[in-house]
Amino acid sequence: MSFRKILVGIDQSALASIVLEQALEFALKDGAKLLAFHCINSGTLSELPPHIYFEVETEKAQEWLRPYCQKANDQGIPVECVVEVGQPGPSVCDLAERWGADLIILGRRNQTGLTRLLLGSVSNHVVHHAPCSVLVLHG
Repeated sequence: MSFRKILVGIDQSALASIVLEQALEFALKDGAKLLAFHCINSGTLSELPPHIYFEVETEKAQEWLRPYCQKANDQGIPVECVVEVGQPGPSVCDLAERWGADLIILGRRNQTGLTRLLLGSVSNHVVHHAPCSVLVLHG
């Protein structure tokens, strides 16, 4: 199976570099484009007004996402970097559909018990709702 458009879900976990490396391998092998995506959870509470908080967090996310995108550029892989505010699972699926992705690659944090019950799992949501194939890398 060959992939042309790969959406890569990147967060600030230790797994992010592994997720990107896997995406780069697929992209190099298949000549695919990458879309590196980070979602700022709209359910996050802050003392700042929401519009200011999300603006600040978006700028921070764009800054730490930049080296990941540069790594793809350095290997000659077309890459686009996107940061959005929303619920991470649905946002990944919506963006994959809008962009026409044929593969989503993301990591899984191994949440267990009450944390997983209360917060849910982004990877679980994506696996069950994505419009394309999904590769989940376990931490």
